[in-house]
Amino acid sequence: MLATGIVIAFGAVCGLFPSPPLHPYPEIHDGQRVGSIAEGSPDPFQNFHWDLDGLGADRYGYQQYTDPAPNLTFTPASSFRAGHDPASFEVHGIGVATVRFAQEAACWIEFNSSDMVSAGGALDISISEGSLPGEVYRIKPTQYESLYRLETNNQLYEGIWYAFVNITSAGSRPWTVSNFRRVCQVVPTNYVGSFHSSDALLNRIWYVGAYTIKVTQVGAGIDSVGGYLGSELKDRGDRIAFLGDAHATQASALVAFGNFDMLTRSNNYTKDIQNDIQPYWVMWVLSVLDLYDATGDKDTLLSLQPWIEKRLNFGLVVAAPTGSLRWSRDDERMGFGFQSPDRPEAFRAFLALLAGASRRYATVIGALGNTTAATVYHSLAQNVTSRIRNGTDWFSKWGMHASADAINAGLVTPIEAAAMLGNMGVFGDPLQLPSLSIFESFFVLRAFGKMNATLQAMYLIKRHYGGMLALGATTTWERFDPQWTDAGCLAPESPPVNAMNSDTSMAHPWAAGATAWLTTYGLGVRATAPGFVRWVALPTIVDLDQLTSVRGTVPTPNGVIRFDLNITRGTLRVDVPAGTVAERIGLPMLGAGFRLVTTAGTTLFSNDSTALKSATNVEHDDRYLYVLGLTPGNYELAFEMHQPTMSVGPMLAGPWNPSNTSFLFPATYHGTDKVTSGVWRGKYGARGYKLFAMGPNGTDIERLPSFIHGVYAASIDPPQGGPPYPKPDTVSCKSAKGRVYACWQWGTTTNDPRVLENPEPSERRVLGGVTSKGWASFHLDVDVEESSPRFNITLFMLDADNLSIRQALKVRDGRTLHTISPMILVEDFSAVGAYVTIEYNGPMRIRFNEVPSPKGNKLGFPPRPVLSGVFFD
Repeated sequence: MLATGIVIAFGAVCGLFPSPPLHPYPEIHDGQRVGSIAEGSPDPFQNFHWDLDGLGADRYGYQQYTDPAPNLTFTPASSFRAGHDPASFEVHGIGVATVRFAQEAACWIEFNSSDMVSAGGALDISISEGSLPGEVYRIKPTQYESLYRLETNNQLYEGIWYAFVNITSAGSRPWTVSNFRRVCQVVPTNYVGSFHSSDALLNRIWYVGAYTIKVTQVGAGIDSVGGYLGSELKDRGDRIAFLGDAHATQASALVAFGNFDMLTRSNNYTKDIQNDIQPYWVMWVLSVLDLYDATGDKDTLLSLQPWIEKRLNFGLVVAAPTGSLRWSRDDERMGFGFQSPDRPEAFRAFLALLAGASRRYATVIGALGNTTAATVYHSLAQNVTSRIRNGTDWFSKWGMHASADAINAGLVTPIEAAAMLGNMGVFGDPLQLPSLSIFESFFVLRAFGKMNATLQAMYLIKRHYGGMLALGATTTWERFDPQWTDAGCLAPESPPVNAMNSDTSMAHPWAAGATAWLTTYGLGVRATAPGFVRWVALPTIVDLDQLTSVRGTVPTPNGVIRFDLNITRGTLRVDVPAGTVAERIGLPMLGAGFRLVTTAGTTLFSNDSTALKSATNVEHDDRYLYVLGLTPGNYELAFEMHQPTMSVGPMLAGPWNPSNTSFLFPATYHGTDKVTSGVWRGKYGARGYKLFAMGPNGTDIERLPSFIHGVYAASIDPPQGGPPYPKPDTVSCKSAKGRVYACWQWGTTTNDPRVLENPEPSERRVLGGVTSKGWASFHLDVDVEESSPRFNITLFMLDADNLSIRQALKVRDGRTLHTISPMILVEDFSAVGAYVTIEYNGPMRIRFNEVPSPKGNKLGFPPRPVLSGVFFD
């Protein structure tokens, strides 16, 4: 048994039943633990080192281990008795036994019971990535004599953090469940890279990202050729290799594992995948180029040349004036995934991706001797760049995402980058940094790194990635918006808000991009020539938020780079592997009086008010003191700062404080009314209203103010939306039933006082409204004339079927799609309904998002968000 309680040997467990096929994967082998698990890592095998060479081709296959239940809680307590160990219990009645494991992992559930059947007992099990039951994964276990196993798919494993044992029959006498456990798989992967700083949160972020990549890898096994990067952990139908997802995933895998052979295999595996997400084709090219930069493997790059050029050529077709996009990231400003992907901002971002990938490829292929291909793709890059840089103020119309892609592509001058950084509509407003999908954050972080915008990068990392960890995450989530926590939408360890699908993944490696940034820009180690033949180390984070130290290791084909900077001790250690040269080692200039010496006491540099002395291999500017041209070897230097100017932490106050939630919103939230119920006349709607599906034959009843041009509700299936605004069409329950909401009742007359009364006192009430169609959210567009007065908009929501609906309202400006209000959580409104009032003076887009709830989740997926009426005052 390992120190964590994890068991590798299976003899005692497997003795009563045949194996295989019950245990399809071999036990953990060909490795051993080295040292202790790194601080902040959720991975129980972080310090396990496999002999990958000895494993040969088996390095791409799964190995398995057993993880006994650490503890169980019982509801009600009277239905259970604790067993002789934490993983066992005795059943005395109907109830639920809940198991929380130490972290999410790729597992299935097993337990033993020799007397359940004879006692007439029965149970089923639901598994979940969070603290609420995942009822869609609730099934009966398969029996193998006295062993029971939960089998949800052919590969057996799912993403499991919690398990809920539902006793459905207590039987005629007490019976026992023993050795309740997860059996988990892992693809052998060694942590060659590492990261540690004086900030424990940054360390956790780095290791949680790395663990997510490792645990979602697809290994060779049942129904899988394996040996490539995965897209998520639980099996919801898309647990496959995705071209674009892998772009962010690979960047962090490179610094955490240096598993160059597997990443090469992954890019080869995905070269023939032809999905219809056009930006992903270009991102695959960027992934191939990133891997070449890390490895210098020209043979692999040349073998992929036909696919690189095919995808760049296809990108040029998409970039034509008649081209269109199928998807362009999940943020509302980029079209909200599949909803409106042809938004101008999304198309600008695609052009920047294409120009950058073409330019990089042309440079690389030219350096490898193919001048013909270099000329072709330099020309392609130049043509697209000319379209982008059309006019001196071309970037004034570009938003945050497209601007980040342009910076990463090298299309932006330093003056333009500075303008973008200060522009409140681009990078200058912390409230507008990426929301919903942390995949977008990867591109923005890279841009911040290239602009030396460390303050903004650290804010983004701590508020967004750190926000997930504050909720207890042990793996990175598919989507996260810090406003979820500001609004109190989520309890610790609960499933996230659902904006697109109702089954948001809590183990999604596309959200692990902070791991790459912390090594590449935080630690500052990055290649300047393919294969790290030349490299630099320019740390950026030690003078922020009172950080005093940063150290780490970075894998290269020639060995491990080691960098260790400690401001408190005044020491710098650098290990330069054979076959490489450290072109520049940067020591941040944090003191007015500064002296750098060797361990032998030789002064390499000093600056004070009277003297300046520098050795020939030392330079400096206003940011760093540079030690130049270190050849292979191990170096230790010491330094002194007589008048340190170490920042007291510019992130500890003001808008760039990650803990700050007191934003200056242009819209005002006036609260939620849960008293008025359906009797709105005389209280709301003095200037106008719209009541959804409450008129004859399910039509809307509306009387809008003169400054309101239209109020439109739309689902994201079929694609429609804006701005520009959609046609006046309502997605109502009469034509598009939500998966859970009992829409069949809508359109019926009723005397229910919760239902909105008709504007005409003589008319009866009609139960009506809108909900999402096929997806977990819908949006409301309010088209307002440009010079409108300030007005109140009140939204009425009714949980008519008492489904414990919880919904989160994301409020944006209808033109810029910038966030203009706190997120508003609406819950506990089945008794009388809820009126939410917001004050603003412009067009609006309000998205109604599905929020998990204990009761709602027991229905299957959480119930859909709803809206019955809109009132203007």
